[in-house]
Amino acid sequence: MDKLTCIRAFVAVVEAGGFSRAERKTNISKTLLSKYVAQLENELNIRLLQRTTRQINLTTVGRNYYEGSLQLLEQLDELETEAHETHGKPTGKLYISAPTTFAELYIMQVVSDFSRKYPDIDFNMVLTDRVVDLVEEGFDLALRIADFQDSCLVARRLCSIPLVVCASAGYLKKFGEPKHPRELSQHQCIIDSNFRGGGCWGFEGVDEKINIAAKYIVNSAIAVRALVLRDNGISVCPRFVVDKDIADGTVRLVLENFKIPELGLCAVYSHRKHLSAKVRLFIDELAARFNEH
Repeated sequence: MDKLTCIRAFVAVVEAGGFSRAERKTNISKTLLSKYVAQLENELNIRLLQRTTRQINLTTVGRNYYEGSLQLLEQLDELETEAHETHGKPTGKLYISAPTTFAELYIMQVVSDFSRKYPDIDFNMVLTDRVVDLVEEGFDLALRIADFQDSCLVARRLCSIPLVVCASAGYLKKFGEPKHPRELSQHQCIIDSNFRGGGCWGFEGVDEKINIAAKYIVNSAIAVRALVLRDNGISVCPRFVVDKDIADGTVRLVLENFKIPELGLCAVYSHRKHLSAKVRLFIDELAARFNEH
């Protein structure tokens, strides 16, 4: 019996929450996974899992064995990674999640330049504004624009993302410009549902948050920009989305004396996973790029 294979199968089943889900995640058949776990239990002469038709649960001994196995596998993976990196260039595939609009505008250039430096690293990227589960979905790294707090993950802040209140020059000419956030109730507003505040906008210097009755709600910063440009109302946008429009005068800043707290671009990864050279190098590339701008 290859005990290491059995231990990996046991950990995969526990993390997936069952044999069927572990089969989909590992591409190892449910039958073989069950065989490996049974062999491990027979070798130890200990019941690690309580199985029912609907779910599996760790026994008390099984939980202790799982936690120890996890540490063992992480240390082994770290040793293997260090050995490969010592004797050659970084290789392998990077699984990355990134917010759609920001990635389309800025990250693809970083990926392209990085690939020229490290041609043996491949990318599998999922662009989504959804907060992915790094461990469950198998991502090495996620980029998030957020006010980030999560005790289960490690985040490296790469740069600040200013937010602005803005509207088209055409809209402001027709409907006037609010002088205080409370006056937003008298205007058409556009909400990006990906924005952490949703329909409740907070301003520095204003004690209460402003509840926004939006005419338009959409889950895309690019779509928000398109509505703003067509004189449809006032919105909160990341500055990078409308920077060029502000520069050419098509879009104007509103309520400049009442700033919205900025967000941060963070590189997020699991503290349970050794930070391999390819992940570390890519994070360093991102940090250098965004520190420059």
